[in-house]
Amino acid sequence: MDIQTITDKINYKTARVKKLQAEIKALETKKTQLENEEIINTVKSIDIPISELKNLLTSLKERNGEI
Repeated sequence: MDIQTITDKINYKTARVKKLQAEIKALETKKTQLENEEIINTVKSIDIPISELKNLLTSLKERNGEI
């Protein structure tokens, strides 16, 4: 194998890695978007005033021993 062949392989694989990294980033963005939509829909479905939402979340967090 000569230097040019190895260089070509490195360039090809580097390009593939960059493409895959971009695809992963797009998938992570989509996942975050879907998670956020799920959270929003859940909050809307419990039908409580926004002013009470913070208190509810705080009490749930305290009950789980995270504070």
